[in-house]
Amino acid sequence: MSCNSAVGPADTSVAAHRPSPNLRWFWKLPLAILNGMARRRQYNELLDLDDRFLADIGVSRTMIAEARKASFSDWRDSW
Repeated sequence: MSCNSAVGPADTSVAAHRPSPNLRWFWKLPLAILNGMARRRQYNELLDLDDRFLADIGVSRTMIAEARKASFSDWRDSW
């Protein structure tokens, strides 16, 4: 006769030992999408301006393109 003190079968399912998912990032997703859309619109509006207007505010088209590329690569790297 064995001396097994377990009354019922042990729950060895994977779901019982898996930690709950971390959803703290989930609320940031819509804000990040809206922020990206706003940035893209601002850069497009700047690129639509005439070169004289850009010269008045001290910005060139290459500066806009570089800033656009840097901001979107930073945003992409943060995720």
